[in-house]
Amino acid sequence: MINGMNIEGPIEIKDNSAERVAYELMIDIANAESPEYDRQNADKQNNPRLYYLSLYAECLTVATGGLVPKSVSSPK
Repeated sequence: MINGMNIEGPIEIKDNSAERVAYELMIDIANAESPEYDRQNADKQNNPRLYYLSLYAECLTVATGGLVPKSVSSPK
């Protein structure tokens, strides 16, 4: 367990970082998924934290040159 955190100096979020690209992609995907897909996706409804963290991890994998996991399927 972390008892505290110290950050020294400014925090920079660069527009072209892989993390920023992954974040923007995650937002675009989450917004583009149809309402019907949202109703079928129990993870997004019951555990939105897990949904968004998993989606971000997949987006970061792609943004850093990795492959999309085979378990990812497009909404119907």
